[in-house]
Amino acid sequence: MPNGLLSKIFALLAFFCLLLIIQSEDKIALTNSSIINKPKINPLQNKEHFNKYKSFYFLYNKIIDAKDTENNLKLIEQALIIAKNQGFPDKSILRLLHILAAEIHQSRWHFTYAIKSLNKAQRLVFDSQVSKDIKRLRSHLSQIDQERGLKTQYIATKNTGPSKYLNGRILVAYVFVDDGLSTRWSNKTKFKSLQVLQSTQSWQIEKAKQYNISGIEFVNRTYVARKNPLLKQLKSNKMNLPRTKVETVTFKSSNKAINQFVISTMNSLGAKDVNEFLLKEMKKNQVTQAVLILHTNQDQRSFARRCGYTHQRQIQVNGVNKTELFSNCTDEYVMLMEKVKRNRWDKLHYAQAHEVMHVFGAADLYNIKNAINYAVTDIMNYQSKQLQNSDVASITAYAIGWQEKQPNAPFTILER
Repeated sequence: MPNGLLSKIFALLAFFCLLLIIQSEDKIALTNSSIINKPKINPLQNKEHFNKYKSFYFLYNKIIDAKDTENNLKLIEQALIIAKNQGFPDKSILRLLHILAAEIHQSRWHFTYAIKSLNKAQRLVFDSQVSKDIKRLRSHLSQIDQERGLKTQYIATKNTGPSKYLNGRILVAYVFVDDGLSTRWSNKTKFKSLQVLQSTQSWQIEKAKQYNISGIEFVNRTYVARKNPLLKQLKSNKMNLPRTKVETVTFKSSNKAINQFVISTMNSLGAKDVNEFLLKEMKKNQVTQAVLILHTNQDQRSFARRCGYTHQRQIQVNGVNKTELFSNCTDEYVMLMEKVKRNRWDKLHYAQAHEVMHVFGAADLYNIKNAINYAVTDIMNYQSKQLQNSDVASITAYAIGWQEKQPNAPFTILER
């Protein structure tokens, strides 16, 4: 086959693949977002009416003109509060504001909030198309919530393991695991990964300010684990497949296989285990807290191994005897298994931020039944489109040491 014809075929296939990607990303968009009428209000049309609701119309026109969606959502919330307090009568305009709010929420992947805004719009003026949008968003959420009912309790592990609290001077030991086969690293992919790391750390520092935490300092150190034959040989049987068909270690692997992989990685760095490696590096960098991130450059589900409490002792607090839990656990790390690709930056940002929160004590919310409508923008619950749109809610802040008081929640919070 001529090279020119072959090139045209490949170009055509690439175009259709791109078209499928675009269609899959757009399928949950609000169908009326592109045709919605967004009229500005002219005060000369009804001067008396305009003057009566002047503060509302001032914000409304500002919203219509605005291009900054971050600020626009706040303006919409303010305008709706003013409308409620003043008894603003025009339901069609109020409906429009709720539709605009839904568009912003949906663009951030905050689907729960988008549905709430659309429901409010429906109660003002019913629209069959909006009903279809609500149904589509609910269907999308149900796909995301496939693990929602796995747990009924939240387990926080405050001040445990090498990481302790997310505050103070913290060593971040970032290990690029290169097995020579499926997890290869180039200088470019390593550089991109560290760029994402710095972004997630800036996000953490910014979120900490909401809880009056300002003493976070990350000491980033990088390492490459390679030239260890065990990293090439370690395999784990894939679920439901013949024993002859194997794959590299993943989150589905047995604890034994994962532990062997981690120990082999530490051996590549001159240590017998995670504890020895981190103690040496903490001493070298003069810190008392550390986070170990093992990054394998592959398309797998990331996970974290966090320390729980191992012992208890009796202490006195203001003359009252209390039982204090503490931990001698040191085997704590993040197994980051995200592929470094240009079209997966959002996923890599989320995975880094989410998994690191685990080793500081935070638990998942996405698998707790009664958390379906609780802290829905928290980094441990639903993924946002961009990391900057993810929050650290009070329950996660409590678990990582940013908040002392245990928050109210529609489920039991334990410390173990």
